[in-house]
Parts: sequence; C-alpha cells; structure tokens
Amino acid sequence: MLSKKTLMIGTVLMSMGVAVPAYAGSANATDASGTIKTDDAMKSDANKLGDKIAAQYEEAKDFTFEQKEDFLAWVDEKSDQLGDQYDDVSARVKDDSEEAVDELAEAWDSATDELSDAMASAKDASADTWEDVKRDTLNALENAQKAISDSQSAE
Repeated sequence: MLSKKTLMIGTVLMSMGVAVPAYAGSANATDASGTIKTDDAMKSDANKLGDKIAAQYEEAKDFTFEQKEDFLAWVDEKSDQLGDQYDDVSARVKDDSEEAVDELAEAWDSATDELSDAMASAKDASADTWEDVKRDTLNALENAQKAISDSQSAE
C-alpha cells in the first residue's frame, strides 16, 4: 500500500499538469518546452510543492484536542482552496464534454458531502474521539483533492 505522502505527492504532480503549462507559456518563459532542463525544473517544482503539502498534512495530524478550533480553521482554509481548484477544473472540463462535467460534479459532490460530515463530527468531537475524528477529516480532505485530481488526469 502506498504511503499517504506518496499519494499526496502523486495528487500534486497530477495537479501540476494544469499549472505548469500556464507557467511554461508565460511571457517571460523561453521556448524550452520538452527540454531536459525544463522537465527537470518542472519535476523539481512539483516535488517541492508535493513535499510542502505532505508536510502540511503531517503537521495537521499533530493538532491536539485543545487545538480543535485551530484545526477546524485549517480544514476550512483547505476546503476553500479545494473549492477554488474545483472551480478552475470545472471551467476547463466544460470544454471537454457534458459527461466529463457530470463525472466531476458527482465526484466533487460526494467528496464535499463526506467532508461536511467529517467537519460536523470534528466540531462535536470529544477528547476520547478526537484522534479518530481528526483522521476521518483528513481522509475526507484527501478524498476531495483526489476527486479533483482524477478529473484533471482524465483530460
């Protein structure tokens, strides 16, 4: 079984498929696409971003019950970021097909329902249930990211 860090890095790498073309096509970029130097730079950027996100999720595991409000604020922030990412992906998928739009919307709706349930449980968590609730909430965030990333990789 793959580790969470490996899965998150894979998700980020898939996400980079969207961001990197925009970066590579910027006004300041030279036409070095397809070169080893450009490919290595993109891989390096993706690895750094993947490491950063994996570190954030690892740090989130360290929230204690006493830090529940901070954890909920962190999850809200991540959820908002995922919502923005969903909007971006949804706009791009719109050009592909109605089926792609429907698949993305269905996956996103399911993932956000799971995240909403997890957030409600986290708000009501006791010290005894905190670790399980926190784990479930982080899993729900990862599933929401995966819903978006799977749609990006299908493009």
